Amino acid sequence: MRRLAVPLLFFLLPRLGPSIFRFLRLVWKLIFDKRVPMVLRLLVPLALLYALPGFPNILKDSLHPVLGRFDDLIVLGFSLLLLTKLAPKHVVDEHMGIQPANPRPQEEDPSKVVEGSAQILEED
Repeated sequence: MRRLAVPLLFFLLPRLGPSIFRFLRLVWKLIFDKRVPMVLRLLVPLALLYALPGFPNILKDSLHPVLGRFDDLIVLGFSLLLLTKLAPKHVVDEHMGIQPANPRPQEEDPSKVVEGSAQILEED
């Protein structure tokens, strides 16, 4: 198992590491951003609290041997998904460094752009 895991780790870590780091930084910023509703900001800390040993689990390991071991990861993943998808889009875009789209139409060909000026006249 180790002979396969170590090369696989060295192969995947440079490819997945930066995106995982950016995602975790986004989650960290969303948790502390006051523009995100409090309910969403509390999801991840509560999921981490749920994953602590000694906290009562929904599915005990003895009740369901497969799901009982992974329910902590399922709850944590679902809370991360809810936080990033239900947070206001402009806040998520701001933390990810995505510029808002310009509402004005842009022309790729500069020869088709018409320069002009306007003057407001008062009507009597």
